Amino acid sequence: MIFVTRPSPEGEQLTQLLNQANLPAKHLPFFKILPGRDLLNLQEQLTKLRPHDMVIVVSPQVSYVIKTYLCRLNLPTNVRYFAIGKKSADLFNQMTTVNVNYPAQENSEGLLIRLQSEVIENHTVLLLCGNVGRQLLAQELIGRNAKVIPIECYCREPIIYPTDILSHNIAEQTIIITSLEHLNQLELYSNLEHKQLTHLIVTSHRIFTVAKQHLWQNVLLVNGANNQNILNAAMQNFPNSNKNGSSHISYQHDEK
Repeated sequence: MIFVTRPSPEGEQLTQLLNQANLPAKHLPFFKILPGRDLLNLQEQLTKLRPHDMVIVVSPQVSYVIKTYLCRLNLPTNVRYFAIGKKSADLFNQMTTVNVNYPAQENSEGLLIRLQSEVIENHTVLLLCGNVGRQLLAQELIGRNAKVIPIECYCREPIIYPTDILSHNIAEQTIIITSLEHLNQLELYSNLEHKQLTHLIVTSHRIFTVAKQHLWQNVLLVNGANNQNILNAAMQNFPNSNKNGSSHISYQHDEK
């Protein structure tokens, strides 16, 4: 069984793709997404941008919360837009006539490589992000003398499950992890047996490195968190199965 830990709606979409490919999967989101504390200030910050300043979109969740809570957002057309991945770029492109660029390597490291050819010194960079993560991106841009302003557009709030939710058929489990926060949350539900027998699919070198530090033995690194990339990797590395699988978990849980 493949457990998809990324939040809705991306997690549900990936779960559906896996099941359609005869890879039984269940959606086990570790976080729910809420509006971030800076969301209502986003328009003001966008209005302050000067020509050739930069906006960086770190995940699809940015666009989802903007469409839900800021449907009349006015995006400037004289600035540069970048996203960490294709899905993030495609969703944000639906809100602006300016092209949103993204790197071939769809993670923070890949975007930093892509931005090496961009002039960012003394420019303002709005980092549209969640309440945690992406410190590497901000630190590297500050090191290049950019004025980085993180805008917390969304907030991840942990979903609490019974601690034994992953205790069955441990050797047959594959768990998809798309952020360091998800990997840290997994520690609540895993033990040494998981780390010896369960397979992890991770989407960046940083997650891979930390997973190894946490003693996970079977870790597959995928190039980016795009759902299609994850699906392709799962199909190539794990045999198809005709077992029945539900697209959502049936366990009851309490949300903080």
